[in-house]
Amino acid sequence: MKNLARILAPALLAAAAACATSPAPGSFKADPEMLYAEGSADFNAADLGASRDKAVLDAQRSAVRRAAELYMDDTARAENYPALENGPLKTPQLYVAKHKVVSEGQDGAFYRVGTKVWVYHDRLASALRGLNLAGKAAAGPVAAFVQGGTPAPAFAKTFRDAFTKRSAVTIKEFPFTAEQALVSGPREALIAAASAAGADLLIFASAFPSPSGAGINTGFYPSKADASAVIYEAKTGKSLLELSIQANAIDSLEAVSFSKALASAGDLLAQEAAAKSDRFLRSDAAIRVKISGVDGLAALEKIKAQLQRVDVKGLRLESYSSGVALFTVEPIHPDPQEFASAVLRGDSLGLELEGTGAQEVAFSLHR
Repeated sequence: MKNLARILAPALLAAAAACATSPAPGSFKADPEMLYAEGSADFNAADLGASRDKAVLDAQRSAVRRAAELYMDDTARAENYPALENGPLKTPQLYVAKHKVVSEGQDGAFYRVGTKVWVYHDRLASALRGLNLAGKAAAGPVAAFVQGGTPAPAFAKTFRDAFTKRSAVTIKEFPFTAEQALVSGPREALIAAASAAGADLLIFASAFPSPSGAGINTGFYPSKADASAVIYEAKTGKSLLELSIQANAIDSLEAVSFSKALASAGDLLAQEAAAKSDRFLRSDAAIRVKISGVDGLAALEKIKAQLQRVDVKGLRLESYSSGVALFTVEPIHPDPQEFASAVLRGDSLGLELEGTGAQEVAFSLHR
């Protein structure tokens, strides 16, 4: 029975870890990363193995704590540390892929170990967010998207995807956008509904496909799609941006040709809207900071500490995978170039600026 329990233990731990880290918003996948950690336990001369095991567990807990603190801001860490102790740190082995003891021995009344610990930090980050331990995400403008006229799913999906990818504005779902009587009614009522729902902006877009020449004799159907969008400030009802565009497509099937034209129009219109979105970003909009070339969690600790020395209102590590770390930062002065300059002025790690954009900054760190 003891042998069976020993065989099943790893599988049971893995199952428990899966339950403990059910996906949370912002989850990501990453390989385990190594941290060197030391641990200690009371020395028991009668049971050296037990002393060693307890010291190793203490080292694992230390490594998991350090990894957790990467994904927690200072406020969350101060306010919710008991929850961290009673959660992930109570069973740190659930977040450890493997460990290797590199030094050990008695030190007076203690048994101490130096251990390399490979941490499932992606699972840990997901668990922290599920327990509301990761801190509040830096807030950016929120938009409601409404499509007027005849529904065009290909246009709507492409616009939303392309705009979200390129803009610091987040498009969220709101129930009022599905109320057809409201959508087709006076624009003032629609804007008021967006404001009441908590949206900062209302994006009202429409797209209409039509033939673009005869295709019967050629076997192909050329088409075009005329698309337009108006972006309103929900609180005041002010029109901030008006855009229109036309896109073309061709296919052997008329319906497919129309769908292609609509998708192309959505992509082009979203690109233009995103490129001009900086004019109506809130002054406290978050800046996305991407740092590539990061060599492990220990290096990430140094990077986070350096970013915290810049004058910021909030800092949150969103993800780290394959050497790329993504942060959201709420600086006192929300200009990306100004923020990048402040980071480089205090740099001691060898960061190189790769570029800045609308609410984005990219650095690289050469290993």
